[in-house]
Amino acid sequence: MTAPLRGKHYLPEIHDLYPGMAGKLDALIAAFPQAARPHIAYSVVPNWMGADPLDGAPDFVARLQALPGYLVLHGLTHTKGPDLWNWLAYGHENRSEFAGLTDVETAEKLDQGLAVFAAAGLARPSWFCAPRWTPSRGLNTALFERGFKGVLARAGLDLPDQHIAMQPLNFDEGARAWKIAPGRVLRKAQIARLCAQKDPFRLVLHPDDLDHPKTFAQFRRAAAQLERTGWTPMPLDAFVP
Repeated sequence: MTAPLRGKHYLPEIHDLYPGMAGKLDALIAAFPQAARPHIAYSVVPNWMGADPLDGAPDFVARLQALPGYLVLHGLTHTKGPDLWNWLAYGHENRSEFAGLTDVETAEKLDQGLAVFAAAGLARPSWFCAPRWTPSRGLNTALFERGFKGVLARAGLDLPDQHIAMQPLNFDEGARAWKIAPGRVLRKAQIARLCAQKDPFRLVLHPDDLDHPKTFAQFRRAAAQLERTGWTPMPLDAFVP
């Protein structure tokens, strides 16, 4: 088995692409260093919250088709519905769409997501990312049965015969101010640790990060630090042996 890529490399990612966030897309892309922009992995939600389907937004789909990098299937709707604990902790519904699903439910969601991609005219994706990085028990099996190349998982890249450790550097803490501010403090130490270890990791941005100026500024500083200290952005397939 070939060893995975090591050293000072990172994978740029933007999550939660759907028609309603189209106005933020340019700013999200511009937040990454110029060298990273052709290599971004875009996690696309086929029907955001069950109310914003790709196949009803041809202009947005055309924009997706013109992007360099990778389009990653990101669940079906990105929601399990209203939930009191999630509302208290994050300020919104439970977005761990695949958590606790049966194998049958998992297969149905995957097939529906692929069907929306196809109906919108998008090429069949070869990578998957579970909403909130929370899989169902049978998710990977179902994905690989459907010919997916790999999974952007919480701790790294899952392949049919291998796991590649690649921690995500994530800036999304939800919408609760009491959680967002401490998150920035903890993330400062995480950024320092990831940069010091000199192993590949994933730099992840969400549309809602733009709504929190101090968090977005932290992302911009981290991206600039990577560029200044010799980290190289790489495309998704470069990390796969």
